[in-house]
Amino acid sequence: MADPTDSQATKPESVRPLILVVDDDRSIVEGLAILLDGWGYEVVKALSAAALEAQLGGLDRAPNLIIADHYLPAGRTGREVVERVRAETGQQIPAIILTGDSTPERRDEAELLGCQLLLKPVQVGPLREAVEALCSR
Repeated sequence: MADPTDSQATKPESVRPLILVVDDDRSIVEGLAILLDGWGYEVVKALSAAALEAQLGGLDRAPNLIIADHYLPAGRTGREVVERVRAETGQQIPAIILTGDSTPERRDEAELLGCQLLLKPVQVGPLREAVEALCSR
């Protein structure tokens, strides 16, 4: 249940910030959705880039944030998801890339995209700080 002292949790459904979550691990997607909903966000979930793309046309507004795993099915990446959503909306949507890959290449790629990189397993505190900071832009 949402904390009633959290101002976002008391907002009407239609004005809750929208977050896209894309990860091929269903337990991660569901866990993030539960956390984000409890923090007062509306969540669109997808288990692949293709599944998200199938939902993009049905969105009634641009998302406030994208959270995407780096490695997705069919050789796709979180970078592709971020680029596709930004191209589709025409907006520089903030994004968080989740990965267990801590190589300099992943960090450089995220930086070039203007994304925040969070390493798995993601801790709740740093995740919430990142989500709130990026959604308040």
